[in-house]
Amino acid sequence: MRTAQRGVSLRGAMVWFALSYGVAILGYLVLNAAASRLLGPTDFGYFVIAITVTTLIGQIGLLGVHRSGLREAARMDLSDVEGLAQLRRGVRAVSLVTLPLVSVVSAVVTYFIVDPSSVVDRWATSVGLGVLVFLSGQQKIWANYLRGFGQVRFASLLEGRSGGALVSVLQSAFVVAVWLLAPETGLAGALCATAVGFAIPVLWARSRTVAVWRHVSVSGNVFRDVSVVLRRDWRFTSNQAATYLNSTIELWLAGLVLTSWATSQFGAAQRLSMLLVIPLTSLQVVFAPVVSRLLVRDDDQRLEPLLRTGATMATAATATFWLPMLLIPGPLLGWVFGGSFSEAAPLLMLLTVGNIANVLVGLAGTVLIMSHHEGVVARVQWSGVVARVVLGLLAARLFGAVGVAASAAAVTVVLFAAMWFTTRRRMGLSTHLTLRPNFRLIKTTAG
Repeated sequence: MRTAQRGVSLRGAMVWFALSYGVAILGYLVLNAAASRLLGPTDFGYFVIAITVTTLIGQIGLLGVHRSGLREAARMDLSDVEGLAQLRRGVRAVSLVTLPLVSVVSAVVTYFIVDPSSVVDRWATSVGLGVLVFLSGQQKIWANYLRGFGQVRFASLLEGRSGGALVSVLQSAFVVAVWLLAPETGLAGALCATAVGFAIPVLWARSRTVAVWRHVSVSGNVFRDVSVVLRRDWRFTSNQAATYLNSTIELWLAGLVLTSWATSQFGAAQRLSMLLVIPLTSLQVVFAPVVSRLLVRDDDQRLEPLLRTGATMATAATATFWLPMLLIPGPLLGWVFGGSFSEAAPLLMLLTVGNIANVLVGLAGTVLIMSHHEGVVARVQWSGVVARVVLGLLAARLFGAVGVAASAAAVTVVLFAAMWFTTRRRMGLSTHLTLRPNFRLIKTTAG
């Protein structure tokens, strides 16, 4: 039997991930730039809402199997046939039952609520959104399992909010093609192009993961497996849903309360501000299996300085994105999304405050999740969601889009401060940045 590939150091994994994420950022920017010009300031916000909704529904359909699978695969010897069979049964359950179910439901609901100009557009929008739900879920399964199995380089090409370098590059290429060749297709064309961009990398990643456990056969009632996964991993589902809502729900509130123009302005500011958390997101992806293994060994002497060094590196990288957002927010928005979006500058500056707080506290949430405290993380995250809905609706009605942005920033700061204090109290570990980083640990720790 093959064993997991652990030959890459943490530094090597980070370098490879940084390179692939650089390509992903470029694709992310091109995708949003093309979509904003294709759809204009009236429909772009609804495109962003559609993308975020499909991601959330896809995560719910996964039932948490992707995150529990990452944790277990990172600790597993690939000669453990029963362990591999358990992982495979979980993937089979969500791939054959829950993901198709939520995808079909999403498509049907979209069909009845969308108001396109033609029947063809209605069908294209509905099918495109349903396919996006399924593929976004599949992308998360294969990316997490590949990283857990030690295939960190290929996994790096599939990870992140944008779907990774492979996904973002293909999606941006297809959306640009729609913008240039078929602009009359509008929102339906943008969604279908985004879905096609998901398909090729997802199929490739699936083939690589299946090769790991092809020798392991699974059988039995797939619905019983769904029940097992739900009982075992529901906390992951709750935590993932709450985490994602905390990063997107203000945009949905804007779409509910504000005008389409204001929603698009807020969507552009939010999309650009999310670049600030990309360095930390990169660290979360790369560090998660490392944290899992060090927690099993109870090696806090190595783990805490490693976490704090990572937070320092993320903060330094984030500063390079933050400075232009503070100094030239209007021109930056205009350059990426088009001149009509430069008025979102105040929204961008407010939203960056919360994301900076997220980066400063480091990998607190990752430590809790990898130490089986995912229920605690979920409680903190859901408290944040409730606060965002209450304060966001009130702020939107009183102060418009600026109020929503200010509310989002305030809740984000409090949320991640609470996450840091919870990690410190329960685990005795600090995760925030340090002025004395230990880069040698990054080099000598296995990725």
